[in-house]
Amino acid sequence: MESGPSGNRGTGTGWGARLWFYLLPILPFLLFLAVWWGLSRLGVPEFILPSPGSVVDELADPRWRWSAQIVTTFQEVVGGFLAAVVVGTLLGLVVAWNEALRRMLMPILVFFNSIPKVAAAPLVLVWFGFGVLPNIIMSFLISFFPVLLNTARGVSEVPPEMVELAHSFNTPKWKRFVLIHVPYALPYIMTGIKLASIMAVTGAIVGEFIASEKGLAALIIQAQSYLETGAMIGALVWISIMALALFGLVNLIERVLMPWARIGRQD
Repeated sequence: MESGPSGNRGTGTGWGARLWFYLLPILPFLLFLAVWWGLSRLGVPEFILPSPGSVVDELADPRWRWSAQIVTTFQEVVGGFLAAVVVGTLLGLVVAWNEALRRMLMPILVFFNSIPKVAAAPLVLVWFGFGVLPNIIMSFLISFFPVLLNTARGVSEVPPEMVELAHSFNTPKWKRFVLIHVPYALPYIMTGIKLASIMAVTGAIVGEFIASEKGLAALIIQAQSYLETGAMIGALVWISIMALALFGLVNLIERVLMPWARIGRQD
């Protein structure tokens, strides 16, 4: 007779914990919206701080052609991000394969990465013209280095006893690299990819700000000339949503490819 209520209480506690788990990340956003709405009700001019409702109205305004701007920026972000993942991972594996390659390639890679990307953006425009391609390149340039560094670091973090065990079986170097070093590097590689997912958005927006006729950053510049602050904030909201969506997708892929990493963090 006592098992029923106890089971119900356990179920209720489980549902409550699950609800709290999903609600917790949303609470800061709700608090931010409440503070924003409260400040907008204090008589602040609309062109300085529009209310959340005004921003929603701007997001529904067809004159800004939101769908075209979002698609353009999305193409630039995805193109730069995918290029950063592929090139960064391959270069990281190359420099980790051989110490001589590391000593030869790392200085020139660090040199090019140290160049301020905003200062290099006009050169990218001169070499590749206007349009989507230069913004993809800017997105790639800003986001690929974390992938490279984390990949190279992860490959070198294999426990020595694993390498010694492979040596004792006369395992060829390429097989040790593929079956031991690369799997151990996966958590590091995914960390670099997570960083790249955020930085790719930043790179695309930087490219659009320098010179672009389409995209969310171009919309911000256009709205600024008319003091349409609501449209500017709406564009920023879409940029943030894009970054969060890409970061969340990378997290989902990590959970699928490396479920043991999540279990380790919970422990």
